[in-house]
Amino acid sequence: MWGPAGTSLIITSGENIGIVRATGIRSRYVTAAGGGILVVLALLAPLGRFVNAIPGPVVGGTAVIVFCVIATMGIDILRKVDIGEHGNVFTLAAALAMGFLPILVPGIYSKFPQGVQMILGNGLAAGTLTAVLLNVIFHHLGSGRETKVEGDLSKASSNGS
Repeated sequence: MWGPAGTSLIITSGENIGIVRATGIRSRYVTAAGGGILVVLALLAPLGRFVNAIPGPVVGGTAVIVFCVIATMGIDILRKVDIGEHGNVFTLAAALAMGFLPILVPGIYSKFPQGVQMILGNGLAAGTLTAVLLNVIFHHLGSGRETKVEGDLSKASSNGS
């Protein structure tokens, strides 16, 4: 699904974060200068044709590196998470499954309404939404029930001894 300016309707700054992490440059002036360069390239057709002449494999190779930096950042975040903690392993597994599903089974959501297709058909959006919802369920809504069950089990074991 494409927006009126020819861009994806699902926008992420993951690429930008990956580039900042890889280069270490965090200046807003560099970002503004980059934006200015993009505007000039868009307005001057000869410069646009010059950029368009960059071979696809060069652009693809650059994209692969940027996405691998993003994946590495994700691994670094997951390294700090206790996967064995209540619900975390299921949250991670379900988010990965929902993220990979539209890639591994193209068209799986073709019979769904257009709005649902836009969210679930994008692996990043579907995986993120799944992770957020399951995190809320397991760590915010389920916490009161979990404490109650543990309390009941401890009473049962003390009564049986």
